[in-house]
Amino acid sequence: MRKRTLYWILAALFAASAIYAPFDDNRDSGLPLTIVTIIALVALAVGFAMAARKVDPEARFKKKPKSVTKMKSKPVKAKDLMVDNYTSIDLETTGFSPSDDRIVEIGAIRVRNGRPVKRYSQLINPQRPLPEEITRLNGLTDADLRNQPTVDQVLPDFIRFIGNDTLIGHNINEFDAAFLLANTTRLGMRHIGNKTIDTLPLDRALYPEELKHRLVDIIRRFGIAQTESHRAADDALQTAQCYETMKAYMKANGIK
Repeated sequence: MRKRTLYWILAALFAASAIYAPFDDNRDSGLPLTIVTIIALVALAVGFAMAARKVDPEARFKKKPKSVTKMKSKPVKAKDLMVDNYTSIDLETTGFSPSDDRIVEIGAIRVRNGRPVKRYSQLINPQRPLPEEITRLNGLTDADLRNQPTVDQVLPDFIRFIGNDTLIGHNINEFDAAFLLANTTRLGMRHIGNKTIDTLPLDRALYPEELKHRLVDIIRRFGIAQTESHRAADDALQTAQCYETMKAYMKANGIK
């Protein structure tokens, strides 16, 4: 059983116990002790629910990550949503907090006239062990990263690769750009101020009838693939393919 599933089961059991505690016929310890028991059960239920969300691989799509400072990336205006030349990016990390976690992989796809022309892919040594849930998510191990360059060695090459391109990403404004900002701030490097287009809110705006807007949901809906690899360059390519499909939809429906 996965850790996340176990945590949700325990949260549900403790929540149910809290609900039925006042009606326990075998309890004769009095009202004060019953109240204390209920409070303890509720606290345990909440604690396990929070633990389940913490190990949720899709948690980054459900809440805003904590950043070290206000993001400086510049979201484009509506009239600029359809671009043909851009770079699609994706990051893999040790967790979901830009200030506390580290980047382990950067992937990028340069697109010209709507077609991929160049690929960038680089593993990064986070200088800390990978959490088990991250290894389960993307298959990376400590051994894969041990002899890789550190983020301060990688970021200059990545910045040269993206140039002044508009950056496309799924949840880029709240996740990828936040991690890049946290790292450039920590390393004393210039911030990446490229314009961005985030396919997560764009998909929500174009397809409001859909209940799910994760990258894996979109690639299935568009018939691009059935699974998301959670490897940076592959996810960046799938994001670019999703964006091109969204562009075609906007053009077909007269959205300018």
